[in-house]
Amino acid sequence: MARVPINNYFAVFVLVIGLACNNADDTEEEDPEIDIETFGSRNQLLDSMFNDSLVLAEYLFARSEELCEKLIDDEIYRNETGEELESRDAVVKNCRRRVVERLDPTGRRYGNSAETLLLKYGFANIQKMVQQKYEEFFTEIVQRMDDYVKGLTPEQQTRTTARNLRKWSGKIKDAPTVSMKDMFFRSCMRFYYFERGV
Repeated sequence: MARVPINNYFAVFVLVIGLACNNADDTEEEDPEIDIETFGSRNQLLDSMFNDSLVLAEYLFARSEELCEKLIDDEIYRNETGEELESRDAVVKNCRRRVVERLDPTGRRYGNSAETLLLKYGFANIQKMVQQKYEEFFTEIVQRMDDYVKGLTPEQQTRTTARNLRKWSGKIKDAPTVSMKDMFFRSCMRFYYFERGV
């Protein structure tokens, strides 16, 4: 019996995965050409949304750093986490990663070690402020997307670009939690920056 080289199976597997991924999303594709008239302004909108998300991330890191600077001096934190204070920077970095994971709406939350210690140093207040920032961010993003679509001509509003922006805006607006809003926003950004993006 002749053996088929594994490369042939791999090529078929990659082809099947490519076809599945190409047809997996539910984004409308009936007008595949890019609307040149709105292409530049749409990219400005997306870039401003992305830049605002970076500002939000910087805010998140700054609040995490403030909390961690207070926290690492506490003997209980060093005992609970088992971290040596050989390098203060490494401890702050690890602490910041843990706090950011807890503050990120879609972050994973493993266990609750040092949870009471976080609360002692103001984590609840920081969490409320960050939650408020996320809510304001998503309200602003939805408003910008809606205003952009409303500013288009009636003909442009019927094109794929406007329909897709309305769809993403609606998904973000209708999401019941900040976590889901964040997931839809990230999906929107991924779609426009890394996928087809019409």
